[in-house]
Amino acid sequence: MKFTEFVHKYNKTNNFPFYIVSGNEYFLKKQALMEIKKRFFSEGGVEQGLIEFNGKDTNRNPAGNLTEGNNLKNSGPSPDKVRRGLSPDKRRQGPSTLLNDVIDEVRTTPMFGKHKLIIVENADSFLSKNQDKVLSYLKNPCSVNCLILEVLSIDKRTKLAKAMDGKQGILIECDKLYDKPAPWETKKPEHDSELTRWIVMHAGNLNKILNLKSAFCLLEKTGNDLAIINNQIDALSVYTGDRNEITIKDIQDLLGVSHREKLYNLLDAIGMKDTISAVKMAENIFDVGMENERKNITYDAKSIAITIVSSSHRRMKDLWKIIRILDKGGSKKEILEKQYAPRPFVDKFIKQARNFNEEEMPEKWKYMLDADLLCKTSRLSPTLIIEQLITKLCMWPRNEIKGTKY
Repeated sequence: MKFTEFVHKYNKTNNFPFYIVSGNEYFLKKQALMEIKKRFFSEGGVEQGLIEFNGKDTNRNPAGNLTEGNNLKNSGPSPDKVRRGLSPDKRRQGPSTLLNDVIDEVRTTPMFGKHKLIIVENADSFLSKNQDKVLSYLKNPCSVNCLILEVLSIDKRTKLAKAMDGKQGILIECDKLYDKPAPWETKKPEHDSELTRWIVMHAGNLNKILNLKSAFCLLEKTGNDLAIINNQIDALSVYTGDRNEITIKDIQDLLGVSHREKLYNLLDAIGMKDTISAVKMAENIFDVGMENERKNITYDAKSIAITIVSSSHRRMKDLWKIIRILDKGGSKKEILEKQYAPRPFVDKFIKQARNFNEEEMPEKWKYMLDADLLCKTSRLSPTLIIEQLITKLCMWPRNEIKGTKY
């Protein structure tokens, strides 16, 4: 079961005695565990009944206030070194005894509260060594208490994974979300992805309405780190106050223009042959830095110039392809089918393509090749190289005035 499906269905289903939470997206796993804990406490569970183990800990059992009904003395080992209720000779045990401790906790009735919730984090090694015993437990689980194993991954071909069929337990998959339409969803617009749908759902948890286009705008500014997105949604929730809807304008007003958007805006200005605006945007990018592929901000002028040249090359290449389709009487549908422009931006790309013609494109190509070579080999100012390139790319053909041919 995908995380989003779990969130939609969980409050409408009965509690399960066993869960496996798998995946490489920590934030979603944390959310899934929070939902289960929230329901645990709302249905009669108490703090003493929440017991947490760490499967990575091979020298001792879990640390902290994790076992019900016991208190640490002021003397003896520090609280971060022992688990409440463990005798000194049980504090250092190998991983093989962890299963016994977990099963003991699950099988025993709670001293406080209506039930216990036992969580084993980092349980990959624990599960691989004890899969048959865990499967045996799943066939006859405790009906009062709940066991959760948190793992990085699980082979769905195993008997255990197949047994997590929603009768005695469920597998919650918390993998990285696609930040663009999945490969099998090629006909969907760029703003409709797993990640934007999650943003819409997450904002709804705060009683805020956010459409997919607004979610995409937020994603463009924050990147795809869910923790950062969560913080920005919280900030937008406060910023919008009693108003339910979060708009693109709210996002722009609060977060400003992202480094990535500044580059896109520069390319749009070049596509519209707006020399003055494009030069000003380029100067601003050199001043405030540019986001690289690893989403770190670089202020190195040479790196920024090379990125602008390569990005201009990609944009001009797309526009050239569109020009050829339009010259042959092709339509927007054909441009989308050949994937020469993202669906949300296809009209904008067509408008930019109409500012150029087939005859001038080879010359534009030469300007970009020359600029790339200068950036990499000459001692000229990178800023000057880019300004000259922008001027040449935005230049109108001699036999043509903007919008009118002689």
